[in-house]
Amino acid sequence: MNSPDEDFIRNLTDWQNRLFGYLTTILGNVHDARDVLQETNLVIWRKMEEFEPGTNFGAWAKKCAHYQALAFLRDRKRDRHVFDEETLAKLADETGPRRSAGEEEKEVALLECLAALPDAHRRMLRDRYREGMSIRELATSIGKKSSATKMTLMRIRETLLVCIEGKLAQS
Repeated sequence: MNSPDEDFIRNLTDWQNRLFGYLTTILGNVHDARDVLQETNLVIWRKMEEFEPGTNFGAWAKKCAHYQALAFLRDRKRDRHVFDEETLAKLADETGPRRSAGEEEKEVALLECLAALPDAHRRMLRDRYREGMSIRELATSIGKKSSATKMTLMRIRETLLVCIEGKLAQS
């Protein structure tokens, strides 16, 4: 293997925060995102000769991160002995409802469908639902009218619904 050139190293370094943010959005957990980012970096490093200088490094690296996130979700779904904090809390509380296999499939489908959305749409969903922004605040932050923002969110939700239903029908 040839040693990496400075541009490749610079690109990889420059993209670390953006890849981490992308993975956190997909996985919804910073701890998982850190683990998957490490795996992504290894894949990128191993495949550096496949990258064509002058092309979009960010898109290539993001694609690698996307596939690593999907592999992580697949492996986590397969390994029944690994539980996230939410599942452990539910198991500890015997009166709490248990998650069904169908709910897990829906969650994986949702994460995969979220990953397929454009960055701007994922940011809108995050700001609206995770950060709790009002429609007015969100509209102001993206420079649109409230009515246009509502319509965009409705279309994003419809896109997610169609995507999730399609993935669930495949499984």
